[in-house]
Amino acid sequence: MATTGTPTGTTMSTGTDPLWQDLADALNALIAAGLFPDFHDLYGTRNDWQHQPYASSAAHANAPWVVFDLSTRQFTVSSRERTLSGEHSASTTRKRR
Repeated sequence: MATTGTPTGTTMSTGTDPLWQDLADALNALIAAGLFPDFHDLYGTRNDWQHQPYASSAAHANAPWVVFDLSTRQFTVSSRERTLSGEHSASTTRKRR
């Protein structure tokens, strides 16, 4: 898809459209597998009041979770237990200058 910067219908075409389509395809594949993803946000004392998005499947209690790891600043596949224990909540320490 070419980036034109002009409206096509009601949406704008951007250089990231293929990435969003990949995400939509992955979500559709999860739904087709009967996993129906739910999206949430961990926020509180457990992660020093930083927003930490995650996706899980309410359809299967033992299904993996996808969580935003605050130390690596990337999404990662984890488990419910590891996520809720705070394993991905450690934020990076800033270097003092």
